[in-house]
Amino acid sequence: MNLFKDITSSKKILFILVLLTGVATLFFTTCKTEDYPREPDRPGSGKVKWAESLTSDGWTMVTNEDGATLGYSKSSGLQLIQVDGYAFKDLNRNNMLDLFEDWRVDSYTRAAAIVDEIPIEQMMGMKMNPFGMGSVNPDALDDAIMNALDLGYRQLRAPGSNAPGKVKASWNNMVQEYIESLDNIVCIPAVWIADPRSGDVSEWPSNLAMAATFDPEVGAEYGRLMSEEWRAMGISMQVATQMDLATEPRWKRISGTFGEDPALSMDMARAVINGWQSTYDEDGNDLGWGEHSVNNQMKHWPGDGAAEGGRESHTRDGAYNVFPGGQFWTHTLPFAACMELPGKTETVTAAMTNFSVGIEADGSPVGGERVATSYSSYKINTVLRGMYGWDGYILTDFGIITGKNYGVEDLTPAECMLAILEAGCDAYGGEGRNGQESVDVAMEAYALGVKKLGEEGMNEIMNKSTERTLRTHFNIGIVDNPYLSIEKAETVPNNAEHNARGYQAMLRSVVMLKNSGDIIHQASAGAGKPTVYIPRAYSPATTGRGVRSASANPAFNLEAAGEYFNVVTDALAKTLTGPADDRGNPTVSPKDIIRASAVKIAQCDFALVRITSPQNGNPTYMGFVGITTDGKEYTYLPISLQYRPYTANSEFVRLESIGGDMIEVTETSPDGYGDLKTRVKENRSYFGKTAIIRNESDLDLVLNTASAADKVILALDVSNPMVFKEFESKVDAILVGFGGDRSAYLPDKAFLEIIAGQIEPSGLLPLQMPANMETVEAQFEDVPRDMECHVDSDGNTYDFAFGLDWSGVIKDDRTAKYDVPPIVGEPPE
Repeated sequence: MNLFKDITSSKKILFILVLLTGVATLFFTTCKTEDYPREPDRPGSGKVKWAESLTSDGWTMVTNEDGATLGYSKSSGLQLIQVDGYAFKDLNRNNMLDLFEDWRVDSYTRAAAIVDEIPIEQMMGMKMNPFGMGSVNPDALDDAIMNALDLGYRQLRAPGSNAPGKVKASWNNMVQEYIESLDNIVCIPAVWIADPRSGDVSEWPSNLAMAATFDPEVGAEYGRLMSEEWRAMGISMQVATQMDLATEPRWKRISGTFGEDPALSMDMARAVINGWQSTYDEDGNDLGWGEHSVNNQMKHWPGDGAAEGGRESHTRDGAYNVFPGGQFWTHTLPFAACMELPGKTETVTAAMTNFSVGIEADGSPVGGERVATSYSSYKINTVLRGMYGWDGYILTDFGIITGKNYGVEDLTPAECMLAILEAGCDAYGGEGRNGQESVDVAMEAYALGVKKLGEEGMNEIMNKSTERTLRTHFNIGIVDNPYLSIEKAETVPNNAEHNARGYQAMLRSVVMLKNSGDIIHQASAGAGKPTVYIPRAYSPATTGRGVRSASANPAFNLEAAGEYFNVVTDALAKTLTGPADDRGNPTVSPKDIIRASAVKIAQCDFALVRITSPQNGNPTYMGFVGITTDGKEYTYLPISLQYRPYTANSEFVRLESIGGDMIEVTETSPDGYGDLKTRVKENRSYFGKTAIIRNESDLDLVLNTASAADKVILALDVSNPMVFKEFESKVDAILVGFGGDRSAYLPDKAFLEIIAGQIEPSGLLPLQMPANMETVEAQFEDVPRDMECHVDSDGNTYDFAFGLDWSGVIKDDRTAKYDVPPIVGEPPE
């Protein structure tokens, strides 16, 4: 029988709509907000569509037919509700099914619905994001973590990499059970957040190294596999992905970026975040949000790579991003790209702001606000939320209220908190370590907001920011099941298969810049091992972050090198003559190295040297330059990309900085009416000053080895662009691996396999390599690819997208796509 026979077209359409509406009502009965809360099913009514079982880890799993899997602890006091035959968690203990408890409803709707259940003080607790609360152990929670949970803290730093999987899982399960036992606040599970990790996860190349593959699929695979490992450990928010455009070659955090080209950075960032956020089935199909999904914070909005003179914004001497080339909008392009993902999660869900104050070429502040981004309503509310229409969760970078509150130093902590919320941010990075005291300051900020905006206006800000935060809880499913399997926590992270994939990505990231005489070539079958000389490299002791004793180790691990070569190296004196360490034992000094004889070196096929790109001295934070003379005043030094001493006295060095604090000066009135106080811009010029390089001895090692050996292959660990003219003509081959800052350099094996001819190099430069420091000074901090590049003794130019393989200069689909003039950003319409 044809149901549509003799029905007119208009009536037919109406009939279809009515029919579909009825089906939708039967299948999905929870679409209307006014239908909630809903009464539980009466006992014995309808089919029961769920079952529960006690897991081996002690929590109860609830399986709904063709629906969500729930997790809870029976001993916590949390109860289940049955509606339409399905089971739901009664998060607010009212024995009714509320809209936010219904796992059939989308995460946006649930997050918006739960806000009304949360008191203001708990909302303020949710805005805290301290580095760590309480001691992590598998047996019990201490007072610090319980107090934090009582105050509503729900975004917590994940346990460190030294904690075993069992400890991480047990700790998470105890935290979630404790939250369920709290009967005075709505039950919102905690999420764990973390910076990019190492030690307990599979090893992958740095972002910059991944960019050197020029293949976004490498980044996508990294995101897909790493997210599985993170969720197995319970970590569901990454304080990354970093996607700042590395247009300023001296900036210290370049290794965390995808390079300086907008198009490549856009494609890599989009692929990485899409991989992290989506869950995939065994066939690789994108399922959207799911059990392997991790929220990502795109950072550092709106881009931190235009740092004046390369100074890093974690210290006050680096507070200013400058735009002498007028390309502020170019720096927003990678962020905009991640707002339109190719996968089912559709858009990046979170962001982190930078610390910097943006200054245009004429000295005026970007958007008219001479304040750090977290306080800039123009950068956040006007540009990000307004012009781009993005409404995700925003966490400030850490320490923005004290220490890095550039431009708002006169505000109290409570006034800072209010200004951050008014600007459009949702949570405070690094704040909350003091528990109740921190929440009290936040409540003071709330009271100031009520006085300024009225209660309705302030509550609108609080509700909206809390809603954005909670979307990152609902979308990953932890509100329904926050519990972990100890078995997965112990077996999924850092597994062999993922490490193997990461290593393949490392191999693809190595860039061969020079290969005179084809010294690096495909290995011949049956050929014997070459004999190579590997000198010892002296490294002085370091202090501060990453304390290390002096060392004099071979430039490559001898055991690893021995798999491919017969190795000759230097000896070490039996009695060391360096200064004593903290235990009173002498350490090594350069004169303790006994170099191999000229005869032995001459018998080698070539020498292998591995060094690090120039590292600037006097770090004040994570290796960033900044020297304090009296605790307040900075001595501004140039940042150098060469090993030998560099004095910034060329015509290209600014005599007057673009950025600088507005400082009060006193001038004597010429007419005798007393002193005049005025505010002027501080001059941060470093003209005439000399940079400090910590590892000049690396250059000595290369040159000394080149003078002793007939042929030299150099492996470079690069964290920034560098000047090659000091040594390039003295060596026969150059391989580059990217890492540094917080990213690991490549393992020896990745270089050795390529040098031995077992793997053909395929990487391309994601950055320009400057001809000299003059071109570094002449380029604009905000403009991509605007330097004169080094031309080597073989006639090759070390420009963006350059690389060699066994056949010569690489020209393929990647270079055809990306080796074109860089994109210039424009304001969104």
